[in-house]
Amino acid sequence: MKIIFVQTLFLFLFVKVLLRDWRVLSIWDISYAVVSSLVSGWIFSVIGQYAALPLLGLVVLFTWWHTHSFSESLFVSLQVIIWSIVVDHISSLLTYMLKLDDGYLLIFMGLQLVGLITLNLILMNTHIQTTFNRPRLNRVTALLLLAIYDEYRVTIRAKYQVQQQRLQIKNDTRYMHEIETHYNELRRFRHDYQNIMLSINEYLKTDDLAGLQQYYQQNIAPVTKRVSDEQYNLEDLSRVQVKSVKSILFSKLSYAQSQGVKVQFDLKQVLNGVTTNELDLAIALGIILDNAIEATAGHYHGELMSAIFVTAHSTVFLVQNNVFDSLPPLWQLKEAGYSTKGQERGLGLSQLSAIVNRNENMILETRLLASAFVQRLTVKRE
Repeated sequence: MKIIFVQTLFLFLFVKVLLRDWRVLSIWDISYAVVSSLVSGWIFSVIGQYAALPLLGLVVLFTWWHTHSFSESLFVSLQVIIWSIVVDHISSLLTYMLKLDDGYLLIFMGLQLVGLITLNLILMNTHIQTTFNRPRLNRVTALLLLAIYDEYRVTIRAKYQVQQQRLQIKNDTRYMHEIETHYNELRRFRHDYQNIMLSINEYLKTDDLAGLQQYYQQNIAPVTKRVSDEQYNLEDLSRVQVKSVKSILFSKLSYAQSQGVKVQFDLKQVLNGVTTNELDLAIALGIILDNAIEATAGHYHGELMSAIFVTAHSTVFLVQNNVFDSLPPLWQLKEAGYSTKGQERGLGLSQLSAIVNRNENMILETRLLASAFVQRLTVKRE
């Protein structure tokens, strides 16, 4: 939403510069630009990449108000939009090359400001015309630019579809991995069950009832109780209908139980959807749970409590684990590269912060209490 607002706002600034009218910003200009930017962000959240067409219409209308020529307004509008597309690509490329997960918006604004200043200096000190004197030539050029714009729109749609397919493949791969893990666990259980039955059979063959009773109390009864407790503690997972979230929760919480951690999960109503990027949410939950498991595994009284609260305005994911070691201040834990476990292990919380920062409807709250570490991840409903 923030990125769309900024991108749209720069379109109107460039229109004013191309019309050599940047020094006169009326209340109407400012109001129209701000409202259009907000509307564009809302349209994008509803129809995605198809928001480019309504945005073009808003910019054309703004330009026509100043030029009173449809062909000229279409020509100017397409110029600034194509320039914005170029800057968007350059900003994305620099963000990737410099490995700045949160740097796109800053780079985009910097390039746009440089472009605005440079273009204004050129136009103010030369007689270069941004439109042709002949209306017919403006119309022809506008049609050519419109064809380029339409081709870009098709390319963006194809790119969006490819991204969705890649995301689906990643999710499917993760689900297959979870199925394979559960299958291996079932095989191990079957193997253990066969060994137990063979042992019982030997006691029965020799009529050693006293030995059988002792064997049951020492080997079977504790396992039966543990399996029963674990199943009860995770039964609320059946209310999670979002596959990616359910998969990561089941995987991590089951693993925590296998490490001797006492696990509790609560969800009182069905979770049938989330209003954010599912992959980002799954990664964020994985980091939070991994940290909680690492802090509690191996400790006799290790406990991990997790819950999901669904309200009319948000979905809250809560994870709490008890603390056995003294921890540094929270700001230090979030620094990239820092870890209480040694070098090369401190990317979790910094990566978590990066994920939350790029999803505007995510809020992360971290609290360090006397004996507990609490992380609350809120996903607001748009």
